[in-house]
Amino acid sequence: MPAKPEKPRIDSSPQAFERAFQNRLGQRPVEWITAKLQNGSELSAIQSLFEIMSAEIELQYNCAMQPFSHYYEQCQIEKDVTPMRKKTMKQYNKLVRDRIPEIIEASGKTCTCETLSQERYLEMLDAKLNEELAEYQQSKSLEELADLLEVMGAVVRARGYNWEQLTEIRKKKKEERGGFEKRILLKEVYED
Repeated sequence: MPAKPEKPRIDSSPQAFERAFQNRLGQRPVEWITAKLQNGSELSAIQSLFEIMSAEIELQYNCAMQPFSHYYEQCQIEKDVTPMRKKTMKQYNKLVRDRIPEIIEASGKTCTCETLSQERYLEMLDAKLNEELAEYQQSKSLEELADLLEVMGAVVRARGYNWEQLTEIRKKKKEERGGFEKRILLKEVYED
């Protein structure tokens, strides 16, 4: 009677499985799970995929698959990843100050931006003027007036003027027509 072929010996140590996992996927199990969580994948989907890959690794490398929960717990301790965390996105589609993207990135978030054409930039500046004026009208704060002034400066430059030209025109109009210090409300004008 011929002898039965000997079954390959299976290494049941977690280290053998981790080496095989890294060899197959280029990451340790904890790193792989962390990356999936950070990308917003559902925990149940990550676990299912992990178990399928683990079964294939077990067959290919003759090592015992390890439970998902073992690595998931390490993942939370080592990487401080919140389970089932989903990314949220809020759309703005508005003109922002130059350093806003770097401030967003520094806070740990990501954003997408584009550089506007000159024509679109002028359109968005006009919209920004309206936005800042509305914010000032609601709050009456000096901060909102400063924002309005900043946008006005950007409009002046974008339209090919400079602040000195604007200031000169403002002074000339004030000399010719006065300012608004006297609080005059024009009610009616009669013509003969």
